[in-house]
Amino acid sequence: MTSSLRLTIQAAAAAAKAAALAEAKSAAAPAAPSKPAPKAAAKPAPPAESTKPAPLSATKPAPAPKPAPAPKAAPAPVPAGKPATLGVKAAPTDVGIAVRPGAIDLKAKKLPGSIGVTLPVVGPLRIDLAVSVNKATEAEVAASDVVVSLPKDLVKAGKLAVAGTAGAAVDVPGLIQGSFGLDLSTPRKGEADITVTSPAIPQLPLAKSKGLGRFCFDCGDGNEPSDWFVARNLGNGVQFYGNAKTGRSQFEVPTGF
Repeated sequence: MTSSLRLTIQAAAAAAKAAALAEAKSAAAPAAPSKPAPKAAAKPAPPAESTKPAPLSATKPAPAPKPAPAPKAAPAPVPAGKPATLGVKAAPTDVGIAVRPGAIDLKAKKLPGSIGVTLPVVGPLRIDLAVSVNKATEAEVAASDVVVSLPKDLVKAGKLAVAGTAGAAVDVPGLIQGSFGLDLSTPRKGEADITVTSPAIPQLPLAKSKGLGRFCFDCGDGNEPSDWFVARNLGNGVQFYGNAKTGRSQFEVPTGF
């Protein structure tokens, strides 16, 4: 009995010793580091909502009032009486000028107050001498105090005008009626020869005395005479130059003139 008790005590002591060693080892072992809890990622604060300015109400400015249209001028009254008609025969290249009967009264100091003309493309126009130009009807143009008609052959009339030749047919009741031819030439600087031909021009009793005008042998302007003369055919108006000393004649202006 004594030996078994001793064995029991020895076993209990060994167990106690083993337990103490195990406790000492566990105390000496380093504690495992505790992992820090992961930090929650801080979400950025949402940006403040931009306060958009309230849209301005698009108020369109009131349109400016349109000016009232100017009243249309009333058409000129057509005067009573005969219209202006050309009572003479005009060439296709002549400008026609006809005056309405009664439009001119020299005793009453009455002069024409309107001119009518029909232009290509534009059409009939009436020009009041109170400085106004209005579109008109053909009847209103014909009723003007003076009616101007353009040449029927404008192309040929233009070519003649460039060459210094023009024509006009004029009819002024009680004063003059007839066709007139105009020929203009400038043979030299400072001199223009203008010839007007018309059966309506009467022969006037004009006589050139010595020293005056061109139409006499000793007449002139005081300069020295030249050997050259200019001659004009009274039928067709052809003009040429002749030299009285040499007998030479030519259509070109002599040198030096």
